Amino acid sequence: MSKKASAVKEQSAVPKTLEELILNFHGGKYTIIPLAAHWAKVLKRREENRHLTSNEILELALRQILSGEVDWKDLKKAMTANGSSDASGLNGIDLKVKD
Repeated sequence: MSKKASAVKEQSAVPKTLEELILNFHGGKYTIIPLAAHWAKVLKRREENRHLTSNEILELALRQILSGEVDWKDLKKAMTANGSSDASGLNGIDLKVKD
């Protein structure tokens, strides 16, 4: 492997801080806030996250959203899979997915 390829691989392997993700995010901040709040609720209900504090869950949710791992489609799938498909849990937010 060449030096260039190994350097690129090392840079991609280093996780970005949450601050970097926030500063480099090019989407709308008013769509990220409700998405992060609702995704944190979904994460909190999962068994593997029971030991995490509220701050850690919120940080995990923000990291997943800002890195592009999670979007509105994923939130909608998770909420319907949990049986909470009613809109009352979303405080009036419409989950229309733009394709």
